[in-house]
Amino acid sequence: MNKKNKIVFIITLLVAFCMLPIINYGQVKSNEIKTLNGKKYYIHKVEKGQSLYAIAKTYSIDVNSILAENDDAIDGLKTGQELKIPFESLLPKQQSIAIDTNKYFYHKVLKAETLYGICKKYNTDEEKLSSYNPTITKGIKEGEYLIIGEKKKVTSNSISQTSQNTYTVQQGETLYGLSKKLNISIDDIIKWNPEAKDGIKEGQTLKISSKRNVDETKTILTYSNTINTLVKDSLVLNKPKKTNYNVGLFLPFKLAESESISIEELLRSKSSFPNAQSVALDFYFGFKKAVDSLNARDFDVSISIFDVQERDSAKVESICKTAEFKKLDMVFGPIYSGVFKHVSASAKALGIPAILPITQQSKILYNNPLVSKVNPSQYTIIESLADFCIDSLAHNSNIIIVNSTAKDQPYVKAFKKRYNENLVKIGKSVKDSIVEVKGLAGVKSVYVAGKKNVVVLLTNSPVYLQDFITQLSLFSNKKDFDLLGFESITTIDNLDQGYLNDLNFHFATANHIDYTLPATIDLVKQYQQFYYSDPSDYYFEGFDIANFYLSNLKKLGPNYFSNLEQIKGVGLSCGFKFWRPDNTTGYENKAVSIYKYSNYKLQKLGW
Repeated sequence: MNKKNKIVFIITLLVAFCMLPIINYGQVKSNEIKTLNGKKYYIHKVEKGQSLYAIAKTYSIDVNSILAENDDAIDGLKTGQELKIPFESLLPKQQSIAIDTNKYFYHKVLKAETLYGICKKYNTDEEKLSSYNPTITKGIKEGEYLIIGEKKKVTSNSISQTSQNTYTVQQGETLYGLSKKLNISIDDIIKWNPEAKDGIKEGQTLKISSKRNVDETKTILTYSNTINTLVKDSLVLNKPKKTNYNVGLFLPFKLAESESISIEELLRSKSSFPNAQSVALDFYFGFKKAVDSLNARDFDVSISIFDVQERDSAKVESICKTAEFKKLDMVFGPIYSGVFKHVSASAKALGIPAILPITQQSKILYNNPLVSKVNPSQYTIIESLADFCIDSLAHNSNIIIVNSTAKDQPYVKAFKKRYNENLVKIGKSVKDSIVEVKGLAGVKSVYVAGKKNVVVLLTNSPVYLQDFITQLSLFSNKKDFDLLGFESITTIDNLDQGYLNDLNFHFATANHIDYTLPATIDLVKQYQQFYYSDPSDYYFEGFDIANFYLSNLKKLGPNYFSNLEQIKGVGLSCGFKFWRPDNTTGYENKAVSIYKYSNYKLQKLGW
């Protein structure tokens, strides 16, 4: 049996193993179903550490529907307790707007704000506002998001190409949003337009003196199948569009180890594959699913599988010299940064784009414009949280950041730096902008009654978090608090999700799966029918990554990678919004979503 056939055989064997019911990637619904008083229910037996929120997520139902059928669950869950889970939600779905920040401008209603005040602020009227938000005729409430108006693309008509370029402000635009839209700093806008320091309004004409930035913005928004070179001295691809492509997939399958796996032993021990191998398999299954959905008569992708471990430098070097590697059009992986650096360097010499799918490290981007990193760094996530805080929560609020442990101090510094930079951009003082405290006692000492108190807690220590959040929730009774932190808080065992709901917990994340979306539900069902278990997050990541890169390859051809920052996308688990500091560096994905706990549900606030 030759090497390629051997690999395919072993992958097929691994697929067969994954079809065994004993391999379970997550919590599954109960098999016990009863009909009581004419209604069908799942009978769920509570396991140690389970929460109402997690159970509701498993059954794609809201928490209140579970509480409606299980009165005693309101006092907390006990291991072994049996819950009646209705087949369908008993409560009518609450009407809420679907946040689409790409299409609309939004305003978050602040305490004591009126429709009159909001209309005056955005130079609009109640009739126009109600056309976007029909429910405002019944009144507005604090925290509600209102659509102010539709965003319009910047075109050559919006930016006048004269010796002194100008831009006409559109409805709902702010200085902060405009700086991002035109890719220029707020400082420059105010320098060219001193009157803008006090705010901008619809119809106002602004001077935009940086012709280079205006031209770049025009090019980005008028991107077509013909790739334009925006900068000199960059490595720009110049390859023809084809109907057949070869992509390399470097993952730690541990094929040699898999050959010796005994099915009988697997059944006897009720064990699953090692973690790295499970990651590789689920990522591959998702990747292959996307490839199969894209393949057509005029577009065919062949996958070459390379089994690479963390310390396989010699093996990687050998692979990169093969004729098979040299024929690749795109490389995905390895997932380890050390061996990825060698693969990406070899790929660069051949003009092959390389994608780092999972690792957060950014150093692999330096001096290689054909590399892109899908998973944003922790600091990118922190910066996005700071951006959201200043954009949506900082108005008339008391911002408190908790310095929890020495290990987390770099996170605290990164948040404060980004937050203060944003303050300067909008012409405000950074003096006493954020109060830094130690522990809950510090939060209590600086709490301000009558104001929104925003507590920023940037740590991943489960012990510290569980105690802090429990005590803060007790202290916050009938007080105005918002808690900001990492998504890892939501996965802490034995942490009552009700606390997070009470504290209006917000978190920034690059990877989050909404299991209520029809597309997600359909993909999960297909996976369950074929593998008899639930997919892990890596299945969705593999699907999203393959779908994004290869669908653009199908539409635009291989040259699109030279200007990857021009193309955005939203998948089932992550988004794609790339950025690079200069034309000699690779691309980092900056797509980070903000989520908020509201009425025991997660509300996406955009990315």
